[in-house]
Amino acid sequence: MCGIAGILAPPAAAHPLRAALGAELARLAAALRHRGPDAAGVATTEHGGLAHARLSILDLSPTGAQPMWSPDRRHVTAYNGEVYNFAALRDELAAAGERFAGTSDTEVVLRMLARDGAGALARLDGMFALALLDAASGELLLARDRTGQKPLYWAPLAGGGFAFASEVAALLRVPGVDARIDPQALSHLLTFGFVPNPWSLRAGVRQLRPGTALRLRAGASPEEIRWVREPGPDAPLLAGDVESLSHQLEEVLSGCVREHLVSDVPIGVLLSGGVDSSTIAALAARHAGRVQTYSIVHRDPAYDERDASRAVAQAIGSDHHEIEFSDAALSEDELDLLVDHHGDPFADSSSLAVLRIAREMRREVTVALSGDGGDEVFAGYPRFAQLRMLGAVARTPRFALRAGASLASAAGGLRGRQVARTLQAAAMPRARRMVAFTTLFWPEEQARLLRPELLGGGAAALDALLAERGASLEPDAVASAHWLEQRLILPDDMLTKVDRMSMAVSLEVRPPLLAAPVLDFAQRLPFAAKNQGATGKRVLRALAKRLVPPWVIDRPKKGFALPLEQHGGKVFEEASRFALESAASPLRALFRPDALAELAVSLTRQGEGRDPEDSPFRRVHRRWLLALLARSLVRHPGAP
Repeated sequence: MCGIAGILAPPAAAHPLRAALGAELARLAAALRHRGPDAAGVATTEHGGLAHARLSILDLSPTGAQPMWSPDRRHVTAYNGEVYNFAALRDELAAAGERFAGTSDTEVVLRMLARDGAGALARLDGMFALALLDAASGELLLARDRTGQKPLYWAPLAGGGFAFASEVAALLRVPGVDARIDPQALSHLLTFGFVPNPWSLRAGVRQLRPGTALRLRAGASPEEIRWVREPGPDAPLLAGDVESLSHQLEEVLSGCVREHLVSDVPIGVLLSGGVDSSTIAALAARHAGRVQTYSIVHRDPAYDERDASRAVAQAIGSDHHEIEFSDAALSEDELDLLVDHHGDPFADSSSLAVLRIAREMRREVTVALSGDGGDEVFAGYPRFAQLRMLGAVARTPRFALRAGASLASAAGGLRGRQVARTLQAAAMPRARRMVAFTTLFWPEEQARLLRPELLGGGAAALDALLAERGASLEPDAVASAHWLEQRLILPDDMLTKVDRMSMAVSLEVRPPLLAAPVLDFAQRLPFAAKNQGATGKRVLRALAKRLVPPWVIDRPKKGFALPLEQHGGKVFEEASRFALESAASPLRALFRPDALAELAVSLTRQGEGRDPEDSPFRRVHRRWLLALLARSLVRHPGAP
C-alpha cells in the first residue's frame, strides 16, 4: 500500500512546470509519506514524471521499489494497492518468456500493463490505483479498482498538462490546480456529508470513478474507459436454496481469504464479533493456523462486543488481542488529521473511531484483514427492512401522509417527531426514501442557505445522481437500494473512511469480501438469498453459522458509530463556533449571512425539535459537517 502522484507536463517547452518537474514530484512524494513511510522515489521522462511513497508489504528488497521501469525502459509505473492473483499472473507471464527481477506484485502489474495496456485491468483481482507512463508516446494511463478501495484524484493544468495524486491535499499543492469551490460538489457534500465520485469539492479536481481508467495526453482531452461493469442486476442468477448457495460461497471466499493472507510483513484480522469479520477470521484461521485477531472493547455496553469476539476467537483458536477504545475527547491534532487526509470534507464521525483503532493496531501489524463490504454486497443493513416498511406506508395517499406528519410533529416529543419523520419519508419519491434517514441538508433547504452563485443543480441534480447510482434499476425498491449502496455508499463513504484513516497511520486494510470472485458470485445471487423480510446477508449468515458459534451470528447488529456529543469535546465546540459565528469563517463566502446566523442558533438548540428532521443527532452532525468544511478551506486554500 502506498501513495502515488504524478505530473504530465504541459506541451510548451518553456512552461515553468517543466523546469521544476523533479522538485514538484519530490514535494508530492513527501506530502504522501504517511501512506508510504518506508521509501520514496520519483521518475521523470521528457513528458512528465511519477512519484511514489512506499509502504513495503511484498518483496521488501530494492527490487520492489517504485516508480518501477519496464526492462526496455519504455514504461514506468507508480502503483498503490495489492493484486491478490499476482502469483497466477506471474506464472502466465513466465510461461510466455518474461523474466522477473524480484517477487513483488508491482512487477507483475507493470508487465501486464506494458503488454496489454488497459486490457490488462480486468485480469487484476485486487485493490489498486495506478499510473502507467509511456516514455515514448507520452501517454499516461490512470486506473482504479472496481469498488474504489484505493483513491485517485486528477486535475487538468493550465497549458494542457495534468496532475494526479492519491489524496486531494497533495494535489492542491501543484501550481495551476483550480482550488475554487465546485457548486455541485458542495451541494452533494451538504446532502450526504461526503463528496461522491467523480466530483471533488474543488472545481479543478476530479475523482477517478471506480472500475474506470483514464487516458491522458498533454494538450488533448481525457478519454475515460470503463473496464468493468458497475454493480447491477444484469448477471444470470444462480439456482439453489440458501444453504447450498452458502457452500458455494464458502469455496469462493475461502480461496480469496487465502490469497489475502500473502504478506512479507506481520498480518492480523480485525474481529468485531459480527457476521462479516467472524467469517473472515474463521477462514483465515483455516489457512494460516493460529492467526492474530484484534477487537475493540468499549466501556459503553451499547457499543461493546467483547463477549462475541472472545467466543469467535476461542472457537477458531486465534491469538486474540483486545484494544480498549479511547473515550478521550477529540484533540486538535486529530481534527487536523481528519481534515488533511480526507481532503474533501467527510462528516462520517466513525472516521475518528477508525483512526484510533488503526493507530493501535499498527503498533503490532502492518496488514489487517477486515469484513468491510459485507453489508453492501450481501444486503445486510437494517435500513433495508426500514425501506420495505416505508414502501408499505407509501401506499397511503401523499396528502394524507403529509397531513399525518404535520399532526404528529405538532404533538411534539421524541415519539411524535419519529412518527412525523416516518410519514414524511414515506411521502417522498421512491429514490429519496432510500436516503431519507441519512441526509443532512436537502437541496431545497440549501436553496435558501447558500449564496446564489454557489447553488448547484438543486433537487434535479440529486434525483439524477440517485437514479444513475441504481435507485431505479429494479422494480423492487429494496433491491434497487442494494445496488445504490454498492455504487454510492460503499465507494464514497465506507471505503473512503477506511482507506484514509488506516493509511494515515500506514496500516494496510484488506477486505476479502470485496475480492473479484466474491463480487461476481454475489452479483449472481437472487436478492431473496441476500435479504428477505428483516433478515439480511442470508447466505453469508448460513456460512458463518458453520464456522463460529451460532449465537454470535443471531444476536442483534451493533453499529460502529462514535457519539459526537461524547467525543467531540471542546475542540469540536470551538471549531463549530468558528465556522458559524466567526467573522473570519470561510463559510461566509458560501452561505448567506442571515443563513449562518440562523444555523448558529438552530444547530445548538437542545432537545427534540418540532420539524420532523430536527433531531439532536442530526443537529450535531450538521454542525460537524460545517466545522469540517470551514477547517478544510482554511487549511487547504490551494497553491498560489
